[in-house]
Amino acid sequence: MGKIVVIGAFGLINNQLDGQTVKTRNVCQLLRSYSSDEIMDVDTQGMRRNPLLIFRMIYRLIKCHTAIIIPARKSLTYLFPVVYIMSKIFRFNIILICVGGWQLEYFKGDSVNRPRVLQLKMCKKIRAFLPEMEKVNNDLKREFGFQNTEVFLNFRHINPLISNRNETETLKLVYLGRIQKRKGYETIFNFVDNLKNKPLNITVTFFGQIDKCDIEEFSSLVNRYSDYVKYEGELSPNQIQDRLSYYDVLLFPTTYYTEGLPGTIIDAFSAGLPVIATKWKLAEELICNEKDGFIVPFSDGQDEFNDRIVFLYNNRKILSEMKQCSRNKALLFSEEIAWQTLSKYLIHKP
Repeated sequence: MGKIVVIGAFGLINNQLDGQTVKTRNVCQLLRSYSSDEIMDVDTQGMRRNPLLIFRMIYRLIKCHTAIIIPARKSLTYLFPVVYIMSKIFRFNIILICVGGWQLEYFKGDSVNRPRVLQLKMCKKIRAFLPEMEKVNNDLKREFGFQNTEVFLNFRHINPLISNRNETETLKLVYLGRIQKRKGYETIFNFVDNLKNKPLNITVTFFGQIDKCDIEEFSSLVNRYSDYVKYEGELSPNQIQDRLSYYDVLLFPTTYYTEGLPGTIIDAFSAGLPVIATKWKLAEELICNEKDGFIVPFSDGQDEFNDRIVFLYNNRKILSEMKQCSRNKALLFSEEIAWQTLSKYLIHKP
């Protein structure tokens, strides 16, 4: 039996739940469920708090045959080169798993950030570089000549026993994820503001961690629209699919253009919920417009966002059909499919 090291932000110190931490935990759990190797984890957040843990990382890297790194921008810039150099000395493989769709812009640089030439050269030489989305994969091959990439979809454990359970006249909308202005909660409250003048039986429930800088404003808005809106705190990953199944539609009005393949949307599909989302960079690769959701303009899309919700309120048969399409779509993001992709790169010799 060999050893595999998973390096990433696990978010266990402060129970941080976002796309980065959830995917890191899921990859580690996938390996422990399917691999016969010993799985060791290295929490980058823990190393920031206690630099002495770097020595534990070094020891584990020396002993492993494969290091799987799931980096955010800072870790790709500073930690990844260290792991890469060690891989040449101690002869282990590196698999880099992407979160989000920002990698092309990161390597190219922009008006604020310089091009990352060193990281680019190293990433092209590792065992596998696994982006979340097909467009990112194709762009990396076309613009930089990557030959070691393959799409590694975000994934979830799909519970086959869960089915959508809202049978009331109320159209129950839900938001799940980090609660911050850039994730678009203003768009949701703008819609709710219009409800005051319409005889529509619609509610909105928010789940997720509230960013510190947005707590005051968000709490004020929830109180102002308390007839329509509730905030029900955080959900642990094993609660999400069951809780979502009591709602009708997930709202995802993000203003992050480089979102990748958000796990929140997979959770929604798994619970049989279609999604109304803004057209971020890769939205059309995940959501089939008018089949398992609606994609509205990324900028100035408020009116269409509102109209799509009202349309589903007035057309429950179409909503029911979209729920079934969403549930079928979820099967593409199962653990089994994720393992088929990842396992082919887990060889013992570098």
